[in-house]
Amino acid sequence: MRIDGIVLRFVSPPMAAPFANRWQRMERWTKLLVEIRAEGLSGWGECTAMEAPFYHYETIETAWTIIERHLAPMLVGTDVDGPADMLDRFRDISGHVETIAALEVALHDLIARRDRLPLAVAIGGSLRPVKASATIGVTGDAGELVAAARRAMEAGYHRVKVKIKPGWDTVPLAALKAELPEMPVLADANGAYGPEALDHLSDFDRFGLMLLEQPLAAHNWKAYATLQARLDTTICLDESIHTMEDVDELLDRRAARAVNLKVGRVGGLTAARAMHDRLMAAGIGCFTGAKFETGVGRWTNIALATLPGMTYASDVAESARYFRPDITATEVDLVAPGMVAPLDAPGIGTVPDAERLSRYTTRVLRIGD
Repeated sequence: MRIDGIVLRFVSPPMAAPFANRWQRMERWTKLLVEIRAEGLSGWGECTAMEAPFYHYETIETAWTIIERHLAPMLVGTDVDGPADMLDRFRDISGHVETIAALEVALHDLIARRDRLPLAVAIGGSLRPVKASATIGVTGDAGELVAAARRAMEAGYHRVKVKIKPGWDTVPLAALKAELPEMPVLADANGAYGPEALDHLSDFDRFGLMLLEQPLAAHNWKAYATLQARLDTTICLDESIHTMEDVDELLDRRAARAVNLKVGRVGGLTAARAMHDRLMAAGIGCFTGAKFETGVGRWTNIALATLPGMTYASDVAESARYFRPDITATEVDLVAPGMVAPLDAPGIGTVPDAERLSRYTTRVLRIGD
């Protein structure tokens, strides 16, 4: 397949509501979309890097620069056999996994469109509905949090993910347990706690959490093993898992019993599928994570969520919880209470809506034809 061109776009569709995590509050959120053109077709990928280097050192600006100056010249005007060939060309690039993943996903989408296969089927999943969850940011008000969680429960979502951090943890979690005891809760700290908080975190069994996600720094394996041994609650790792070597550490140290697999964080769909297979064989539960993606990334995540080892509800919810309107012509909607499903169409099954894409694009770069 000869790569004719690559198009980079910054897009800023309107957010449904402001969102806060442990680092910042966002009232607008610019995303980087990548389009690869070949054989008269386009494949779409979304870079999961954020605007600020908190979750990961990459940002949308660094991703744009790395693609423009280094990655695109390795591809445009050349014949690429597939994702494995692309990744082999990038083997000497140090890091920049979220950037590489955006291109890798776009190529997967392009090939699936060429072969007239839904992306879910092309990567080994299936056209089946999957459980979804709702994410609630740091509200700072327990009543507001409970109200948001109740709305998610009434919509049928199979769990809520709530963001926590030091000073905003025991109060919201106690409120959820008291007010909505039947609602499964995942508490996500994004690595906010240090090893000195082990005693504090060891008391979290009292909240009856489904999962405690990434309470400690990414590679503090010893502390994770200690904490998991103390807790009945299952620890889920997110930022800790970038490579298969990280998976080995998790298994060797028994540092956690679940993994949030994010396509961008692990370097693309190829790596995500390989890690899924390894974790499933080891009996470690998985789910597809998300980072406030537009429909391009959201439909990609749904495809990944259909793999057989995804034992927990994914982070993927309906588009209307994030952007109104979303950037894609077909937005993600619930197909049943708390359920989403891949589209029965080639690739991710949809494309960016031309009018919305034009309206919300803030910068564009065309490389090649």
